[in-house]
Amino acid sequence: MGTWDRLRAALKREKRDVDEAMRDLERKGNAALDARERELNATPEEKLAIEQERGKQIDDDFEAVRRRIEGT
Repeated sequence: MGTWDRLRAALKREKRDVDEAMRDLERKGNAALDARERELNATPEEKLAIEQERGKQIDDDFEAVRRRIEGT
């Protein structure tokens, strides 16, 4: 029964890994849905602030790429 025990242990480890990945995916999905719901219920001023923050993040990402390309 040694082989069977090793196989069961391996399958249990795999199940734990899959369960953990699913919980992580569920947390990320819920967070994304919550953020989207907040955006949908935001006032026009809040929506503008959200878009400005997105634009700033995109600018920061491009700046990081530019610095990496230029080697600075």
